Amino acid sequence: MPSRTPPPAVRINIPTVNISEAWAPAPLRKQRVLGTRLVRFYLPCVLLLSLVVNIYYITRPAPLALPSTLASTRQDGATGHRGVAEADLGQLTDLVVVPGHGVYLGAGSPLDEANWYLLAQQRGEVGAFMAHIGKGVEMVKEHEQALLVFSGGQTRVEAGAHSEAQGYWAAAERMGWLTNDVFRRVVTEEFARDSLENVLFSIARFHELTGNYPDRITVVGFEFKRERFVNLHRRALQYPRIRFNYIGINPPGDAKRLAANEKKDGYDLFARDLYACAGPLADKRRSRNPFRMSHGYARSCPEIAPLFDYCPATRTAAYEGDLPWLN
Repeated sequence: MPSRTPPPAVRINIPTVNISEAWAPAPLRKQRVLGTRLVRFYLPCVLLLSLVVNIYYITRPAPLALPSTLASTRQDGATGHRGVAEADLGQLTDLVVVPGHGVYLGAGSPLDEANWYLLAQQRGEVGAFMAHIGKGVEMVKEHEQALLVFSGGQTRVEAGAHSEAQGYWAAAERMGWLTNDVFRRVVTEEFARDSLENVLFSIARFHELTGNYPDRITVVGFEFKRERFVNLHRRALQYPRIRFNYIGINPPGDAKRLAANEKKDGYDLFARDLYACAGPLADKRRSRNPFRMSHGYARSCPEIAPLFDYCPATRTAAYEGDLPWLN
């Protein structure tokens, strides 16, 4: 029986396809392709953004810590201060001065800079303002013979009738720091227009409240302004160096840049014009008194009255008259 030849094999080419795509309508397949492309584009962007955010939070400056004795206090507003004893202010000997910078407007948390009136260059400095306030309150809590004066006038027309000093007092009150033991020993001075007046006018307020002049003065301010207060303002007032102390707390940022700006815009100007009698310092004083306020310290403190308007022919010369703290 003759052998049968098998029929030739037929090769069928079956295309390899993704089953889901084979059964998906054409528009849906296009959407999936587009979605894949978007994922490939946006995923690296999201990862990069996440990396940048993590680097920022790791490397950003640490927030300024509030003084330890005040860190646990609340922010629920005034306490009423019922039962505050009338302090014998005549027994106080030490003056603590906290110069004002920004203006807290009195509503909301003072830790939120949205509740302050600030100049553009003061953004990010509210933590330092609050550290100054807290340190001042801490000092009068620790020293029963100390009076704390928040100093600063109504310097910004945009802030209205809110003074720097009033804002600092309100911030301390809002934080719950003005407890009954210090309430009567924390006051305001609301006429100062610059750093020299912060010290001089606070001395006057101390005298108005106590009938005496301070045996010791401590200023709480920016570290980069230390030399201005210690070397220039103290010398202008002829206050003994051994009885004058300065506590410096800087805002976050480049300390060298802050010091360089201070030397150019602050220290050097006062070094050439010790009492701010003319030029840019006098102009600054005028601009910082938009409501034309005037004080009565020359009447309430006649012993130091010449200092309030002192302008020597030689602008670097210090006052040589008699002063209560020189006796």
